[in-house]
Amino acid sequence: MQTLGQDIRYALRNLRKSPGFAIVAILTLALGIGSSTAIFSVLENILMEPFPYTDAQRFMSVQIHDTERSEPGGRGGYSGPEFLDLVEQNHSFDRVIANDSLDVLYRSGEGTEMLAGNYVTPGTFEFLGMPALLGRTIQPADYEPGAAPVFVLRYKVWVAKFGADPRILNTNFTMNGTARTLIGIMPPRFGWGDADLWIPAKPGRSDAALGNAGAFQRFWFFLGHLKTGVSIQQAQADMTVIATQLAAKYPKQYPKHFTVEVQSLTDLVVGKFRTTLYIVLAAVSLLLLIGCGNVANLLLARATAREKEFAIRSAIGASRWRLIRQLLVESIVLALGGAVLGALLAWGGLKFLVALMPQDIIPAESVIRLNVPVLLFTLAVSLLTALIFGLAPALTAARKDLNQPLRDSGKSTSGMRHGRLRDTLVVMEVALSLTLLVAAGLLMRSFVALREVHLGLQPDHLLVARIPLPLDRYKTAEQITNFYRPLLQRVKALPGVVDATEISALPPFGGIDSEITISGKVLAEKSQAMFQLCSESYFNVLKIKLLDGRGFTESEVNSARKLALVNQTFVKKYLPNDNPIGRQVHISQLSDFEDKVADPTFEIIGTVADAKNRGLQDPAQPEIWIPYTVTGSAFRGVIVRTAQEPLTLLDALRHEIWATDSNVAITFTGTLEGYIQQFSFAGPRFGFLLMTIFGSIGLILVTIGVYSVLAYTTARRTQEIGIRMALGAQGGDVLGMVIRMGLRLVGIGVGIGLLASLAIGRVIATQLWGVSAYDPWTLTAVPIVLLLTGLLACWVPASRAAHVDPLVALRYE
Repeated sequence: MQTLGQDIRYALRNLRKSPGFAIVAILTLALGIGSSTAIFSVLENILMEPFPYTDAQRFMSVQIHDTERSEPGGRGGYSGPEFLDLVEQNHSFDRVIANDSLDVLYRSGEGTEMLAGNYVTPGTFEFLGMPALLGRTIQPADYEPGAAPVFVLRYKVWVAKFGADPRILNTNFTMNGTARTLIGIMPPRFGWGDADLWIPAKPGRSDAALGNAGAFQRFWFFLGHLKTGVSIQQAQADMTVIATQLAAKYPKQYPKHFTVEVQSLTDLVVGKFRTTLYIVLAAVSLLLLIGCGNVANLLLARATAREKEFAIRSAIGASRWRLIRQLLVESIVLALGGAVLGALLAWGGLKFLVALMPQDIIPAESVIRLNVPVLLFTLAVSLLTALIFGLAPALTAARKDLNQPLRDSGKSTSGMRHGRLRDTLVVMEVALSLTLLVAAGLLMRSFVALREVHLGLQPDHLLVARIPLPLDRYKTAEQITNFYRPLLQRVKALPGVVDATEISALPPFGGIDSEITISGKVLAEKSQAMFQLCSESYFNVLKIKLLDGRGFTESEVNSARKLALVNQTFVKKYLPNDNPIGRQVHISQLSDFEDKVADPTFEIIGTVADAKNRGLQDPAQPEIWIPYTVTGSAFRGVIVRTAQEPLTLLDALRHEIWATDSNVAITFTGTLEGYIQQFSFAGPRFGFLLMTIFGSIGLILVTIGVYSVLAYTTARRTQEIGIRMALGAQGGDVLGMVIRMGLRLVGIGVGIGLLASLAIGRVIATQLWGVSAYDPWTLTAVPIVLLLTGLLACWVPASRAAHVDPLVALRYE
């Protein structure tokens, strides 16, 4: 331990003598270690420990996947009878709970506000294993018929809306027309179902829709705790047998061909973003290796300059191991300095990362922070990097040949001795940098392709709002019409409003799915289309082009005429050789609504151009538009086209809604462009921006690496260059020699990097859209950028060497 203390003190003295070297090395390492720490922090808090619940890694969802649909996942919610059958018949889960979302309306200030509620089944809080922060959780007696209505509140809602006032506990709130007592406030990280509050409910054999007007039949999200010793594959096989039996019992709930997928809660929430995070972690690992290569080159140069020192120390008795240990201690000191600075960079960078991440894929319970596991990871990485960049220079410097360094009188011979290792490190850095840049280029091209997708509608200047209506007064089509007809008139009269329409789903993200039949046409079994309930201004507001026939008139919508418009895909798929105008389409789902439509058969009066309706990446699906006045079911809202910045009219829209009825709420407000950014662009933008940042840092480090190696090499060869020029070599000859030397290294690195990039392309292929993993533009542009950057890095030392004075060079020591 005494000699180790001596090594540490000696290493610190040496680094103090070379502050420039120490600063450059620590900064380089801090970039790599800090980036790795920040990304690992995200991984640890989102993928490894996202939930604060007891044994959460064994929480499993069960999904019914329609094999005829390309998108992953499936139906994870079940009707009351289905859920009870799953609970009773399964052999894989020792505990099962369920929840279902609802809009909770309550009076606040001048109008009505909405909170996101969750119905939760008996045993939920025991299952999750978290007690209340204040008060108590929902107990078994609270679920019994005749029990006093109660609810439990989320911590962040308690703080944001009630100022963290503990006196609200045990007070009554009127919610959806029912007086409920607040019995508990949960801890800060409890966010089950991302709800604002939780209400007790029991699934029954005859579940009905409860809560707000337009609510569909209640579907319970199934969550089971996997039994000890049962694998996911065994659970999947068990649930497949049960689901096959239930498909015969509840045929309307199951597609013709399906599979059962048992998925962990983490995988369900994070989904494809897991792959993005792993790709980014691999990218920062490459960046860290580039940084290690740079520092290793600096240490090699430093070791070459200290050869005589090591030879003398060996001559007076220092063992080879003692020299190696001394140099490794210096490397560890540098790495720990990089770790400390890197942790500070990671702490600041996490705020940027969290702001950049798509919020809808982060579990509501996750808290992304630098915790003990993350800091231990930082320490481990710093020690590993010390070995990576410090071992080779240490072994090289501590060689047993004592005579050669003592005989060397100048720098020209010893400076070339370790050139091969330095060149290898530069080639490695270039190859890694090119791999990073190719990945960034592919993701950039994919992101640009996604941004340029033709939506079929114009999303600019559109203000969106969903309007939950109280169930006690808005159940029927007539009641819904009596609210929306005057509201739309009031909104259209606002200054700055161009037009407004009612909607039942947010374009371009879907509609209500239904089986359909067309009179006089034999369709495949269970032919599907989605439909939208809208007013006559819908197509004008969204700027969807009418291709044939006509749109709705105001009088037709107000009188709830059974008319429909369809899109091009509907016509191509179901009526490819027929005129759709005048055909009758039967929409089965309308018969299952709480406010049923008698004989839901509609006459097609027009066709419109395709607009995206399954997100931006999937092609448009068959779609039907019908008057919103035909039923009182389905969730509703409005889209307003404005002549000015849409959000400036939000307060005016809220005022008109409350002027129409102060007992309704307004939620999910924003611009359509904003929602497209959030739902479609946030994930790809996260990967693209981070890869671009890391690739750019890698390119800068490579430029510095190439420059430093060439500058050092030409400085060590000053005598040789002087002799060449004394013998007649021109400045241009020396310039070309040095540039060729540097570009040779860059060229070899580019070649190796291109081969590695072909493999990387396959790895990130799932993250790409609209661009090949072997995109020729990217695979051409990136090497050109690297070669030009390498040329720039070579030019300065080459130019300096070309202007060497031969008389000075011949005297150079």
